[in-house]
Amino acid sequence: MPAASQTTSSSLHKYLPACAMVALLVVLGGCAGSNPTATLGNPVADPRAGDAPSRTVTDWDTLAMDLPDPDPGPTVAVGPDGLADLADLETLLADALVLVAEGSLDLAEDHLFVLQEQTDGPAAPPADSPAAAHRQSLARRTTLLAGILAEQTAFGADPAEADSLLAAGYVRLDRFAFPDSLVPAAGTDLPAIVADLLKVDNQAVRRWEEYFTGRGRKHFDVWLGRKAAVDSLVAAVLADQGLPAELAYLGLIESGFSSRAVSSVGAVGPWQFMEGTSRMYGLTTNWWVDERRDMELATRAAAAYLKDLHDQFGDWALVLAAYNTGEGRIARKIRQHGHDNFWELRLPEQTTAHIPKYIAAARIGEDPEAYGFDRPRATPLAYDILPVDDATDLELIARCAGVPTAEVLALNPALLRGASPPDVKGYPVRVPRGTGSRAQRELARVPADKRLTWRSHRVQRGETLGAIARRYGTGVQDIARLNRLGNVHTIHPGDQLLIPMPAALAQKAQKRADEKGHYVPPSGYQRVAYEVKTGDTLGGIARKLGVSVPHLRKVNNIHSTSLIFPGQRLFAYRAGS
Repeated sequence: MPAASQTTSSSLHKYLPACAMVALLVVLGGCAGSNPTATLGNPVADPRAGDAPSRTVTDWDTLAMDLPDPDPGPTVAVGPDGLADLADLETLLADALVLVAEGSLDLAEDHLFVLQEQTDGPAAPPADSPAAAHRQSLARRTTLLAGILAEQTAFGADPAEADSLLAAGYVRLDRFAFPDSLVPAAGTDLPAIVADLLKVDNQAVRRWEEYFTGRGRKHFDVWLGRKAAVDSLVAAVLADQGLPAELAYLGLIESGFSSRAVSSVGAVGPWQFMEGTSRMYGLTTNWWVDERRDMELATRAAAAYLKDLHDQFGDWALVLAAYNTGEGRIARKIRQHGHDNFWELRLPEQTTAHIPKYIAAARIGEDPEAYGFDRPRATPLAYDILPVDDATDLELIARCAGVPTAEVLALNPALLRGASPPDVKGYPVRVPRGTGSRAQRELARVPADKRLTWRSHRVQRGETLGAIARRYGTGVQDIARLNRLGNVHTIHPGDQLLIPMPAALAQKAQKRADEKGHYVPPSGYQRVAYEVKTGDTLGGIARKLGVSVPHLRKVNNIHSTSLIFPGQRLFAYRAGS
């Protein structure tokens, strides 16, 4: 990871004596020109003692005793441009370091106040001038001085309260990227995903931040609202796998937490699983059910997958890249490049952009107000489980629960056919929280044969979907949806359609079919077939097969026309020999 991605670690020097850190800062104090420097065991000149002879410092306590009393107050010269003289600021910083070593923290705080006031002022133009760079260096070293004073004050007063004091004292350090050896202790260890990934700040991350707060603001606001609804569920699942809560933002950028999301390559659901991977992690996908769309089940599968990826790669950037493009490709790229630094791997453009996109989304999501968003109110996803045997219409379940059908459909996005699957005992259908007992009681009163009947229909020549829908007392769109028909006009003779309908309607449809000529042959009769040829008529075919024209019409469901077509197959029943 680049230096900018490193973060604090309390194990480095959480309880390191402040004097040792002072020694480090004294080294840093000689950034420019002939400014004074000090190191343990080397000569150092007292910056307040004029031309006093140098001496070797071997003990900080001895140094503190030998030093003269500090000046009554720090002063710096200010030029006509309103900027303090840099040489004066260097001297002031050196004075402050010596005061810290003496334990004169109040006087050191006075020096710090002046340094902060002057280094936080306007930069000297041009921005890239040596003077501006010098002032930035002074600002960084002043911030380190603030950290040392915070530690000295905290641990000198009450070590039990030191962690919280330090965390507050180091807030200003967030804008700086220090080398590992200079990273101050913040009192707590940051999660690895924060330390390794979310601290990265580069142009790609900033572009995504600009997009989410600009052209993509409306969509991102919707995503934040959806995330708030599933936060408690997702956080609990991630915690169960020992994963960081920040991984929730992966679902945010994958789908906006939409159960209906489908990618151009066929990835489905809030965590955008491909079918093969979803089955590896226990999700069912068939004509009736697609559990990739189920928020809880898909989140559990995604958490297990992410845990396996982290076990394999051990780096969160590589984990998220593998989630996006596949672990096989990432492993091959690592072998080809001879290293595992994500930022230097040559990967597909979509994957390269995926990680900065995630970082930007996580930053905004963790502090939405700072980016101009309202923090959405948490509205946890809540439901009761209703065990259902065999295929049962969700509309019926909604009536039993006393809620709108849309609410039950929204809670069960995995049920593709608007019904629980057949031949499954105790399938867990979700109903709104507090309605489970009523739904179970009312559903028990509905006979099983009246919950849902699935009738098969073979399309005949000349039939339309509208005519079929009217015949069975259902709707065109219902048939099209359940049979995955993209175009309601593209059905063909011989197509098999599955039509859902209540049992009473099925019985009526069967009666209508019988009245229209559904033929049940007598026992012992055998079916014969005939392929229509050019010039054939119903009468001529009936004579060839040795049956009557009404018999031919009834068996082949030909009632309102005498038109037949070459290649059409007609059937008849005759007594067996």
